[in-house]
Amino acid sequence: MRSLRPGPLSARFEQTFWAWAVALATGWLALAATGYRARDADSRLYAEISARMKDAPAARWIAPEFPPGWYMSGPFREHPVGLFVPAAALAALGYPAEQAAYATNAAYQVLAIVLLQRLAATLVSGFESRALAWLVQLLPIAFTFRIRANHEAAVLLCLLAALYATERARRDARFTPLILAGLVGLLLVKGLLAVFGPALCALWLLARRGASSQSNGSDRTAWLGVAAGVLAMAAAAAAYELAYRHATSEPFWSFYATRQLGVAQAAGEGSGPLAKLGNVAWYAARLLWFAFPWSVAASLGLWRWSTRAGTAAGADDSADTRAAVLFSTAAALLYLGAFSLSDRRADRYIFPAYYAVGAAGGVAALRSWPWLRTLAMRLDRAWLPAAAWSALFLAHLVAGRLGLPTIKL
Repeated sequence: MRSLRPGPLSARFEQTFWAWAVALATGWLALAATGYRARDADSRLYAEISARMKDAPAARWIAPEFPPGWYMSGPFREHPVGLFVPAAALAALGYPAEQAAYATNAAYQVLAIVLLQRLAATLVSGFESRALAWLVQLLPIAFTFRIRANHEAAVLLCLLAALYATERARRDARFTPLILAGLVGLLLVKGLLAVFGPALCALWLLARRGASSQSNGSDRTAWLGVAAGVLAMAAAAAAYELAYRHATSEPFWSFYATRQLGVAQAAGEGSGPLAKLGNVAWYAARLLWFAFPWSVAASLGLWRWSTRAGTAAGADDSADTRAAVLFSTAAALLYLGAFSLSDRRADRYIFPAYYAVGAAGGVAALRSWPWLRTLAMRLDRAWLPAAAWSALFLAHLVAGRLGLPTIKL
């Protein structure tokens, strides 16, 4: 008779689930109890918009307006409304409205960490992927964005959902809907910059090329899933336009695109090739710092890997190692190249690149630095990533209340 006792994997999963649930509940309670409000302007604006939406009819949620006293007035068409709806819904359920956006952002962080670990587990060992769940929390960019109400955590979550589903769809077509959900969610949160979603999914599949025989599947299903995701994004954009026009009798996408592209063009007026190279250097410096110290480990690991390529030692590298190196490098270059074309600079624009480099560097450090591997093995507990997140979240909350400085370049 089969034993009804849970195995080690199911026991670890259960422990991990409850540890994250307790950590997130603790964070939500702390936000509500302290009445926390971030210091950066974007977070305050988005938190206020979400809070005001709670009292509006649900049919009008697609068309929020700037709160009084901000840099603009009238309809808010800087981004689609995808970031605000979950926070407004949470506030409508009774959570403190002014903190609802910070609470949903915390949930995005937790889910992103979990998905990053699951995605990494398709390329590296279980131990290494589990260690990444707390190593990436030590990135300087994670400290800077620990408690915010802006788009970055939601963008990272949507990208990771699409990437994880793309990988799983290589073997199981039932993950295709998650590709669509990730890409459509990215569109509804970040608008035009959702183009990075299909591009990164394509880079993932290109990096994974040659590993299909090992996974007992074919990339064809995953490619079809990404293509379906692009079509779903187009359909979602059209539906969003119709819904917005129905609510306001005004267009959304034409105004949004004109404003976003106009601001980017104005920021880049008079710039030449040297200015673009300066932008590359500026973003490269941000990538080095905000993914530190794993950015250093990633750079050293990339150099070692490239020098071994084609040699007998390099031939021993697994297809998974090759895929990890190629994808993380390509993702970082994609973000650096794309945003260096405009002189409108901001650390947050390349937010997902910090985690691509940080994850790759974290694994490289575990494999190259014996002291770190030994430490990670001693700390390999199901509850540790959630405990680390909770401790860092509460510490940031206290620091914010005391007005202590944040991590910047």
